[in-house]
Amino acid sequence: MSPRFQLQLDRERYAPGDMVRGTILVLEGGSSRSLEVTLDYIEETEDYSAVGISVSGGVFHTGGLQTGASFDFELPLPPGALPSCKSEHGKLYWRLDVKSDERGHDTHERRRIEVQPLRRVAE
Repeated sequence: MSPRFQLQLDRERYAPGDMVRGTILVLEGGSSRSLEVTLDYIEETEDYSAVGISVSGGVFHTGGLQTGASFDFELPLPPGALPSCKSEHGKLYWRLDVKSDERGHDTHERRRIEVQPLRRVAE
């Protein structure tokens, strides 16, 4: 049986250079080789999707996952992180991806976060 997760974040909106902090809750345990989290900048159109930038948080756990376990994480948003953007032709956004490496199909729990542009202070 594949594990199931819930992703809890300290907040929903971030600015370039912020730390993205949260907790991975294991709702249903299961067989897993490892558990890791990445922060990805996604470029998406109607017929195309790609990861433009990826920040890895590394492996948080190795081995099977137990129901009720939790794992805290923090990942730095790059200082030059581009803001989230949506247009008529596509979307650009940041997404957290929790991945359980398993035999066959891996289990993912994904969540978008809002990145706002830095505000410049008038001189």
